[in-house]
Amino acid sequence: MKGDAVPDSDNIARFCKPSTALNGIIEATAFMLRERDKGGLSVNWLEFLKCSDRDHEIKEVQRIYSETLSVSKNARIAILNVGEIRDIVRSETHDDRNIEVLHDPVSGGDQSHSEIHNLKPDNEEIAELILEVLRETHPAR
Repeated sequence: MKGDAVPDSDNIARFCKPSTALNGIIEATAFMLRERDKGGLSVNWLEFLKCSDRDHEIKEVQRIYSETLSVSKNARIAILNVGEIRDIVRSETHDDRNIEVLHDPVSGGDQSHSEIHNLKPDNEEIAELILEVLRETHPAR
């Protein structure tokens, strides 16, 4: 339901455009909130998809991206665990930042859409921390 916290045990996928995944290697810039971003950092809640395994989750996320984004062949998907992100950011930031990952389904569209909240625009420190707990990467198409 909109606004519900994504459980720490669950995983999220982040679309990484080619400029943030040079030569297939995801960079911290993929996890930086921009000034123009209205809510939080967009992600997809994998367990919400109710797929049988990771391969099916990735295929479903690729399908969602193909319908909502312009996906080039060099774009990537970053897979992260919610609890790991929250733990590293809380323990390694000077202000003990407590980020939240909240379900934010798109009306009439992507029901797995969620957002990482309590980020500040262009915060490289937090983006680097998130990159440290990157679990997997996959092609975005």
